[in-house]
Amino acid sequence: MSIKGSPHPTQSDGFNLRPVVSKTIIKAWVPLLILLPFLDLSKVEALIIFTAIYWLMVLIYATYKWLHVYIITNDSVEVKVPIRGGIKLRYWEIEDVYVSQGPLARLFKCGSVILVTTSRSHSQVLIMGGGYGVRLWDVKDPWGVQRFIINRLREEGLID
Repeated sequence: MSIKGSPHPTQSDGFNLRPVVSKTIIKAWVPLLILLPFLDLSKVEALIIFTAIYWLMVLIYATYKWLHVYIITNDSVEVKVPIRGGIKLRYWEIEDVYVSQGPLARLFKCGSVILVTTSRSHSQVLIMGGGYGVRLWDVKDPWGVQRFIINRLREEGLID
């Protein structure tokens, strides 16, 4: 199975993924362009300071997002998160796999893969309807990642 974004796409025992941050940078332009007409352009220093602080916050957020590492192997899905540590999900803890992909994500060929979990202890996100899950944020080829995980669940006899 070959997944784009994997440093070793032919490796059968798994692969590592990181979120796509270029989409995040493009999305950061939207609020800035919306706010710009409402700013007092006569105060150049204030505008420069505001813009510098804004892009610094975007840079911090994009770096935090990029530092996430998703390790998908034949045994588990591991999410390594900066500051908070990580989560390791065995396939028997995964109930379902969804892909969330908006228009901008489709343009950047990325999307989020949501793993619905059997226990709250591993959850990062609350899913509508009361479920819990783990989100693999803006990964390249989310449909391929979903397919790989579902195939592993089938091989383990965990789903039909």
